[in-house]
Amino acid sequence: MLELIEEQKGKITGILQDTNRLTAANAPGIKDNLTETLKKKGVQLTLNLKNIKFIDSTGIGVLISALKTAKQTGSNFKLCAVQDEVMSLLKLMKLDQIFDINQSESDC
Repeated sequence: MLELIEEQKGKITGILQDTNRLTAANAPGIKDNLTETLKKKGVQLTLNLKNIKFIDSTGIGVLISALKTAKQTGSNFKLCAVQDEVMSLLKLMKLDQIFDINQSESDC
């Protein structure tokens, strides 16, 4: 599930725990959590994907939806610590040009 950690006011890091997949099976709950967090104006949310080794089309949809919500509310949504398998998919879909992605976990 998604664990959110507020480091500073408005700056939040989210990490997916207890799974290495973002798929149709767990996407609805994660999407709800991300949307609820990003609805607040000015939030800076970084999603740490260090544990995620596989994302299906529904999982990609969750990330796109979160980015769209962030833009609509004046918030910021970033990805960090993306595994090679997932980064390959993002590059294939040219989503690496849309998302703000920090490779290093220290940038999360």
